[in-house]
Amino acid sequence: MNKLKKVWNENKVLFVLGFILLICIIVIGVIAIKSFYSSCDNAYCNRKVEELRNTLPDEIKNKLEENKSIVKTSVLVKNAIVYISATFNNDTKIEDAKKAMEVIAPLFTEEELLIYDLDLTIKTEDIEKGFILKGARNTNGNGNIVWSNKKESSETE
Repeated sequence: MNKLKKVWNENKVLFVLGFILLICIIVIGVIAIKSFYSSCDNAYCNRKVEELRNTLPDEIKNKLEENKSIVKTSVLVKNAIVYISATFNNDTKIEDAKKAMEVIAPLFTEEELLIYDLDLTIKTEDIEKGFILKGARNTNGNGNIVWSNKKESSETE
């Protein structure tokens, strides 16, 4: 017993620091496990990604191609995101292109708009003289399409 008291008295600071280190390791471990292996409890994770109507991509393409300034369209559904791309004539203005893409939202049902995010890309045939613009509409937002506020080009600065 005396030997134990002697070791304690000589190394009291080291034992306390070791105990604090052990508590810190346990706390960090618990936080890491909860972060990586927890159940999803936010709105994005709780969405049930169901099969989108098979006709919807074709409906989107047909609706966009009614616009004479659109040259090419593509629609890709991946997980909970619908990627829609449209290529416009070189003489199309950015504002006109944005308005042309607004016809997409009414094609979705309310339930689909709660599940799927929209990722939009509009560009002109000749990117160097025209523009590339990204837009998005997410389920957590106000429902409007938000466009990037920067006219992008393929040139690097």
